[in-house]
Amino acid sequence: MKRREALAAGGALVVGTALTETLERWLVPDRRPTASGRGVLGEAELGRIEAGVATLRRWDDRWRLGIGRKAVVAQLSEVAELAGRSQPAAVQPRLFLAMAELSRIAASMFYDDGHHPAAQKYYTLSLRAAHQAGPEYGLYGVGVLADMARQMLDLHRPQDALEISRLALDGARSRKAPAVLTAMLYTREGWAYARMGRAQAYRRTVAQAEEAIDGGARESLPGGGRTFDHAELSGVVGARYRDLAQGQDDPAARRRSAESSVHHITEALRLRPPSQRRGQAFDLIGLGRTYLLLGEPAEAAKAVRNAVEVGDGLGSGRVRRRLRDWHREAAPFHREPAVAELRGELSRTLLTESRT
Repeated sequence: MKRREALAAGGALVVGTALTETLERWLVPDRRPTASGRGVLGEAELGRIEAGVATLRRWDDRWRLGIGRKAVVAQLSEVAELAGRSQPAAVQPRLFLAMAELSRIAASMFYDDGHHPAAQKYYTLSLRAAHQAGPEYGLYGVGVLADMARQMLDLHRPQDALEISRLALDGARSRKAPAVLTAMLYTREGWAYARMGRAQAYRRTVAQAEEAIDGGARESLPGGGRTFDHAELSGVVGARYRDLAQGQDDPAARRRSAESSVHHITEALRLRPPSQRRGQAFDLIGLGRTYLLLGEPAEAAKAVRNAVEVGDGLGSGRVRRRLRDWHREAAPFHREPAVAELRGELSRTLLTESRT
């Protein structure tokens, strides 16, 4: 793990077999190199690094563009330099874990802004750093794989997402993962099935996710206090029912899937605390997109207008991309006054914002 690798993110996106073959290596347990020498980093200095990581992790939820990303990459560069030196045995694994977290935060920021090759590079760095931290941090790497599967889904590559999700589930089972992590991974697998139009496989994974989370709803995801609860599950399941509906030719099946989407997303909105503004924005946009499928444009515009109000000031590229999706999908309803007004507002504001 070299310092220059922390600054050389970019290049071409890796997909297909080349991607999954690379990722499989980081799930194989490896003996951690024995630290030698006195090292340069003590407990106090490491504590300050870990506190800095915690601060940047909070930034990841609130401030995703511009200086926030630059600060994360700069801190990652410094930690990578320290990790490249021999450190005391008590320090080395925690230093690699800090590097894994910083790489993952940087990846999520690049991903949010739509810079997918850079995001993938940083996700891979995170996976490598977690692997080098030692086998006890294997579940952290499983969480990174879940993030990478989500990225492939955003890029409309469900087969790649399915392969990565299966790798992650294998890793979770072998490491006796918390039930809540298993539930989240089932939603990634189900998301891929929904994009493929495999309705029965999707419903099976939804049932598995619901069963898993009922068995461990009070647990937290490994790494950084990230959560996956019933609200998040309902939101994800509802959005994926919309994906399923979009690909169904039978009008009755399409309507049933869309109605299931509305039910689950409405439940997610009921369960989410007010602090989860980004999750609420995604839910509301998803609800608006589903109402379009049901032929209810006025309700669709109402939901998306609420999403714009909730998402104001978030600076989320993903939220803007979902708003663009609604704007495009609502075009057939441009004669509906509420839709026409909102589409016009979006064209003048969020949809014309340049990306950093």
